[in-house]
Amino acid sequence: MNGELIWVLSLLAVAIVLFATGRVRMDAVALFVIVAFALSGTLTVPEVFSGFSDPNVVLIAALFIIGDGLVRTGVATVMGTWLVKVAGNSEIKMLVLLMLTVAG
Repeated sequence: MNGELIWVLSLLAVAIVLFATGRVRMDAVALFVIVAFALSGTLTVPEVFSGFSDPNVVLIAALFIIGDGLVRTGVATVMGTWLVKVAGNSEIKMLVLLMLTVAG
């Protein structure tokens, strides 16, 4: 393995640990990774910012915002409580109800 590959894998491992522990906000970790790649020369500045023009990146960012809004307003808790109450102990019912709720 060359040095650049070790650097990328190490940075990826650090990012995964930070994402998993939740001690640092996700957006801060993502910005840290982007800045680290740019400052180390692994990616050029245009390569770093080229991802922001991708519609999929914008969609994922919007989903994070919507999800956080649902959690903060309590809608996610209400929906989760309803799903558990209706499904009971049946995993199959829970799966079907969850799929119908998300697809609907």
